[in-house]
Amino acid sequence: MTDSVSGLRGAFNFRDLGGLRAGPDLQVRSGALFRSDTLQALTADDVAYLVEKLGLELVVDLRRGPEAVEQGRGPLAATPVCYLNAPLSEAPASDLPPREQSLAFYLMHVGSPTSQVATVVRIVCALAGRPVLVHCAAGKDRTGLVTALLLRLLGVDDDDIVADYLRSGPAMARIVERFRGWPHYSAHMATVPPEVYDAEEHTITGFLAALDSRHGGAAGWAHSRGITDHELARLREGLLV
Repeated sequence: MTDSVSGLRGAFNFRDLGGLRAGPDLQVRSGALFRSDTLQALTADDVAYLVEKLGLELVVDLRRGPEAVEQGRGPLAATPVCYLNAPLSEAPASDLPPREQSLAFYLMHVGSPTSQVATVVRIVCALAGRPVLVHCAAGKDRTGLVTALLLRLLGVDDDDIVADYLRSGPAMARIVERFRGWPHYSAHMATVPPEVYDAEEHTITGFLAALDSRHGGAAGWAHSRGITDHELARLREGLLV
């Protein structure tokens, strides 16, 4: 039996982004872009589902290099699925009020010219339409900001971006409980307030608003990182139906 939230037993925050609306006539293609929490505890049935049923071609792992090595790639490492590590830092300890820390973390990444976020966007543009899965540890923050950027670049309605972000909320209790038994993540949880592990609407709405006010929207941000109109057209061509 698969998990009722994620569709997988070994990952709690997995989902297909297909079906999200991009204006009145378009939507994201199903079976082409997926997001998830860590894949290190997948079952054999989970692997068969991802590889054989979904035809997964690439996993983009947003965990830091040492984090990815320490926690492992899981059983997908034994399959032909390609793997790319594009490391983004975890949310650091901060003196900001707890409810502001996740948003500040997202804005730090999109504001940094050395962040790997732009690399991930380019990779998804290049493979748009092929089955690609983006994940981090919890599948909420690093994956959340990358997903929100991609969806904005596709022209997905903000209401759908917010709703997708909030779908991580019900999975977080199980993820936090799992992390308590994994030393790396239990150590991280000890350094940040519990609110950092919540999926809050003000975080994603604040991110989308700041993307517009500080970067000229997702397309303005992409252009500032050297992502071309041709690449963005390829993204839309491959992922919208």
